[in-house]
Amino acid sequence: MYNASIKTEIINNIIFEMSGYVDNMTLDIMQKVIEKQLVAVNMEEITNLPAEIRTSTEEQNRYYISLMMIKKKNLRPETKAQYRDAIMRLTSVIEKPLNKMDEIDIDSYLDWYEKRNVAAGGKKNQASTCNNERRYLSAFFTWMRKEKFMSYNPVEATEPMKEVIKPIDYFRPAQIEQLREGCVSLRDRAIIEVLRSTGARVGEIPQINIDHVDWATGDIMIMSEKSYKYRLLYLDEVARYHLRKYLDSRTDDNEALFVWDKAPYNRLKKSGIRNAMKEVGKNMDCKVYPHKLRKTLGVNLKDKGTDIGIIQEVMGHANPTVTSRYYAQISPEAMRDVRRRTA
Repeated sequence: MYNASIKTEIINNIIFEMSGYVDNMTLDIMQKVIEKQLVAVNMEEITNLPAEIRTSTEEQNRYYISLMMIKKKNLRPETKAQYRDAIMRLTSVIEKPLNKMDEIDIDSYLDWYEKRNVAAGGKKNQASTCNNERRYLSAFFTWMRKEKFMSYNPVEATEPMKEVIKPIDYFRPAQIEQLREGCVSLRDRAIIEVLRSTGARVGEIPQINIDHVDWATGDIMIMSEKSYKYRLLYLDEVARYHLRKYLDSRTDDNEALFVWDKAPYNRLKKSGIRNAMKEVGKNMDCKVYPHKLRKTLGVNLKDKGTDIGIIQEVMGHANPTVTSRYYAQISPEAMRDVRRRTA
């Protein structure tokens, strides 16, 4: 165990120090070369190991955080940012080395996190928000344990907060019509119809190119944003009509499905899609966001009697419990319909 842990520490230190000079691909190659060279080396024979240079708590914590960001290369940038921000908040409240944290520290921090806005006149964070923070911390400390910086994950000893499952926020048919009326441009209408029909995550839309669309079937093959698996999106006839109308109006030569509405007509990112929908919401005087259209598709599928497994495939949920949790509940419209038929 000693032999392996020293080898791991040396590899980690080299990767950490070199991360500022070479790209991730080179780091991967470097790590494999070092591991290969260290296979036959008995680290117990080394009597004069380099002195520990990261002596302060701040330096130690910076090392752990940076090393995770380097080594967890398969994580999405947004996920990395969530982990990093949560850990940095933790270290700003609990001023001790991360590898010395225990469940009491985590409990104390999560209690602070729940009430962090109260002193400024705000409200407590919701249970779901606190549980998300707890999940980010747990992911980090699980990595710390696997890297042998700690013997256990202190977050596992803390209990998640009990969440109140709220009714799904989705658009009713009349609201969809209002949403359409709130569109002032062909692009906005096309965005609304594509999100409504496909139920895609907002982060999955920017990757789509015009030639990815099968206009005969309405199929679009994409790489799922979360599971990194290919899945099929479907554009119904209404969505295809308004998307084609938008594309025919464009004068640029960008291959992207959606672009800026002004020169230089760059590919529209998810922040641009959100902003476009906010503008539509202002015209309607209500809150409009991409995920609400995604949830609308899920509810519509459920109300039409679609099997929960099919809904999981359409929505691209890697975990079936996510689908069951959100779409097992019956919508008010479906409930009223059942009551009318059984009265």
